[in-house]
Amino acid sequence: MENEKQFVLWDTILHYMELAMGIAQGVKRPGVQYAGTILKYLKDIHVAKKEHKPLVMVNFCFPPELIYAMDCYPLNQELGSVSLSFANAGLKYIDVAEEHGVDKFQCNAQKVWIGASMLGEAPYPDYIVYGSQPCDSTNAQYQVLNQIYSNAPVYTIDVPYWHHDPSNKYYDPQTLPYVARQLKNLVTWLEERIDRKMDHDKFISTIQNSNQTRALMLDTMELMRAKPAPLPSMTAFNLFGLQLIAGGLPDTIGLATYIRDKARERVKKKQGALEAQGKEEKHRIMWVYLPIFFEPLLFNWLERKFGAVVVMDMMGYAMSQTINMKNDDTIFEGLAAQVLDTPMGRQSRGPAEYYIDDLLRIGRDYDADCAIYGGHIGCKHSHAIASLMKEIIEKELGIPCLIFEVDCVDSRPVTAREIKRKLKLFFKSLE
Repeated sequence: MENEKQFVLWDTILHYMELAMGIAQGVKRPGVQYAGTILKYLKDIHVAKKEHKPLVMVNFCFPPELIYAMDCYPLNQELGSVSLSFANAGLKYIDVAEEHGVDKFQCNAQKVWIGASMLGEAPYPDYIVYGSQPCDSTNAQYQVLNQIYSNAPVYTIDVPYWHHDPSNKYYDPQTLPYVARQLKNLVTWLEERIDRKMDHDKFISTIQNSNQTRALMLDTMELMRAKPAPLPSMTAFNLFGLQLIAGGLPDTIGLATYIRDKARERVKKKQGALEAQGKEEKHRIMWVYLPIFFEPLLFNWLERKFGAVVVMDMMGYAMSQTINMKNDDTIFEGLAAQVLDTPMGRQSRGPAEYYIDDLLRIGRDYDADCAIYGGHIGCKHSHAIASLMKEIIEKELGIPCLIFEVDCVDSRPVTAREIKRKLKLFFKSLE
């Protein structure tokens, strides 16, 4: 598999990112700065290959800090699948996967990569590490990837249903130590296979970097509660993405500082993100599920058209706290908490209350005046509670909730035009 064809998927994303960065050259906005971090991450895979660093495929439910500490490259599968949808470039891979027997109702966040790997056009990992959440579709499709990459050893983090927070009624005291033990064992597992011990000093510095970034992120999330919202709609999602691909790297601290300081400055001036663009904030949206990846400017459109800011989205609700650096045990417990608190994983792996309780908390904390659920077709677990969720949001928070079906990766089942039509009708009803 050591051939250039395996980077077709990855380099396609890289190509579109370079085009986008060229268009945005000179623009100083948090989203543009974040795109620069993604661009560097995409390029670094080629550096890793040249330096013979192992490629460790991870899913979005696994933090990259341990992989970086082991001097490996964390190959985030979902980033590869989802990013292609920005230009509708992943559709052929979805078709290939389905032609080979992957069910059309399985999630496309893995199916794109599966199709690309069947054609030999996705990077071939040396190892695979993933957390067994948020859903059955993820677990089923990673079994397919395990078969495709039959020479790549696999380590699965068995994520339990039960909560790690003692204040939660579904709390189990064994949850956190159970996951922490698996993370410790992962280090040994990797050491044996790459024939190299983890540099403990690098491990500590990586977690310290991650802590600094996370503290800045949490500050920013707190500042986003201000009225008007100081930063634009994709802020929360971008911050989670920053940790997802670059958690533990020193460069993330500077970017997270820039974003936090921008928010702090605007809150001090009582200036909102839309005011900075000559507009007024009229609505505060709680976006209940995934952004529509194939229409990346949809949130910008909502801001321009309706003065509506997504103050929080479910995939951006990354609220796990900084890690206690007292000793290795507390560090691994902190990493375990991050696995358990991964957005979507946190809400979807167990009882419906996990999901609904977070929505009620978000709605109150961020003073949302409406909720929008674009239900991803591949997420059957969320569709199962969609009507209940709408009823509770409208009753408990007293705000309207729009529900519609969409495939967030594939634009064919429900088009961007149809989504905008539904949104126009919804906001017209709020007038």
